[in-house]
Amino acid sequence: MNPRRAFLSRGLQLLAGASLALSWTGRLWAESKRRILPSYIKATDLSHLNPRSIDNRNLAITPMDQFGTMGQSDLVVDPAKWRLVIDGAVDRSLSLSLAELKALPVVERTVLLICPGVFSFNARWHGFSLADLLRQAGPDPKANRVTIKGVGNAGAKVERFSLREVLAEEVFMAYGVNGKPLPRKHGFPLRVVAGRHYGDDWVKYVARVSLSAHGKKG
Repeated sequence: MNPRRAFLSRGLQLLAGASLALSWTGRLWAESKRRILPSYIKATDLSHLNPRSIDNRNLAITPMDQFGTMGQSDLVVDPAKWRLVIDGAVDRSLSLSLAELKALPVVERTVLLICPGVFSFNARWHGFSLADLLRQAGPDPKANRVTIKGVGNAGAKVERFSLREVLAEEVFMAYGVNGKPLPRKHGFPLRVVAGRHYGDDWVKYVARVSLSAHGKKG
């Protein structure tokens, strides 16, 4: 390699390293700015807050009979026929049954759901890492968007997340809540849990996850 090319290559490496360091520093700063809510606050009284600005670590778990619901809540899904499909910009598509998903390593987290101005509740969700499944599928290097779709065609719920936040485990899938199977009205057999997003992004009755490359966010 000639000296000029070597110099440029080294410069790009240093720039990439600096960008990564700044990105990580920025993320730590953002985390430190989140307001830690005291334990005496009721999780059901927080519908006026932005989920990105608060830390729910001290909040009590909300009993399931106090959960609010949004969108469709009466969809009946036959678990024997249902599959979760991973497709799009991946090396290999996946199709997994509920039993196969429950055999994956369990992810369990307490996450606050906020439907702005309507309701909020703090629950212990359990399910699996969507990031791990996407890695198994092998994302295309250009993929940057994750589209999650509910059961059905016309009228099915669809939301999009950045691949970055999914791989960072900020978005995962739940098939259970508060130690019990996910109730039908809360999205059985599978729903999105995305703590930095308002609850209307938490797709219920999930059936398909597709990767694609679109814009900066995806």
